[in-house]
Amino acid sequence: MTTGPQTATAATATALDLAGQLFADAREGIAGSDSFAAHLDLASAALEFDRALGGDHGAREAFARGMALMRGSGAVDPWLFGGAAQAGWTAIHLSGFHGGQATGLATVDKIALRWIRQYPAERNVDLPMGLLGLGVYGLAHPSEDARRTLTGAVLDALDDRLERDEHGRFLRSTPAVSTLVGPVVTQRDTGVAHGNAGLVSYLASVAMSDLDLHDRAQAMLSDTVEWLLRQRSDVDGSVFPQSVEHRYVPARSAWCYGDPGIALALLVAAEATGSTEIAAVAAETARTAIEREHARARVVDACLCHGAAGLCWFARRVRDDFGLPEAEDYARHWLDRIREERAAGPLHYLAHDGMRRDHSFLEGDLGVALALLHLATGAPPLWEERLLAVPVGARRS
Repeated sequence: MTTGPQTATAATATALDLAGQLFADAREGIAGSDSFAAHLDLASAALEFDRALGGDHGAREAFARGMALMRGSGAVDPWLFGGAAQAGWTAIHLSGFHGGQATGLATVDKIALRWIRQYPAERNVDLPMGLLGLGVYGLAHPSEDARRTLTGAVLDALDDRLERDEHGRFLRSTPAVSTLVGPVVTQRDTGVAHGNAGLVSYLASVAMSDLDLHDRAQAMLSDTVEWLLRQRSDVDGSVFPQSVEHRYVPARSAWCYGDPGIALALLVAAEATGSTEIAAVAAETARTAIEREHARARVVDACLCHGAAGLCWFARRVRDDFGLPEAEDYARHWLDRIREERAAGPLHYLAHDGMRRDHSFLEGDLGVALALLHLATGAPPLWEERLLAVPVGARRS
């Protein structure tokens, strides 16, 4: 392994080797787990390795184990990450890859629809564990009737929650942890995972869908993307703040919060609207993200959600979608960081109680493996729709 800047070929080989190593780390760690979500994460990851590299990486076995654990776990949350919608989404894509159609989705549909229609007023409109994630499941559904019912219910719920100001419509949320002085009741989050960029990307997917709801979604998208574009602050090498309330505090560079995730969400919105203005802001945001000093990215671990692997994945998207060749150097920097950390032993990830092992998709080994697999192969992954980084449903297996 070279110690200086790697050539593109060497970086590709390194990324692919590390992807396999991290996938093996996760598979070993999950083997004895009683978490159905962990086995479903493993199934989804194995499917992506099958799609990109061929062969059989054990997706069906991991899925069967996850479903057995879920059936024995009693009450199950509905969410796309760690809930019934994750099981349904995985079943849809796994079945599609093998030339079949998922069965048994009626139970998932019933759980999701009940939560959408009775969505708690105190709960944030969230992607990983909230309303937008249920919306992603609905749009991925193979049944047109189910897609329409679930999507229509999500739009109804969003209409009830959206607020309006002079710039357009937006969502408020309650922050998990406030960094502002004094009590904070709500904030206007601009990010993808828990905020308004995720909302914009979801509405763009509905607007591009085959449903008769696309005109309604297009009108909602017009108002929400206009609001989001007005929140640019250009502070400390970043374009968008974490929230309106943090306007003068630069966000981290990540999918969940910050310019990388927002750039990809805006790219989906540009496709849905045909707007050259939105496309230009997406490109500007992507360029600003990869030009930002690495030390200011606030990366503390290797994970996909907010770590070095997420920036490797983002760099590949920037090169492919925005045509910025300098993204290759950006990718190599974060790839080298992951390589060095893994050379010292299994990766550890930041948690509330310090650094710990994690095998999950969003914040652990599997997400790192999949980001590096994409970096090495460029094969469009299914998991990007779970992150609202591409139009949902466009890559049905």
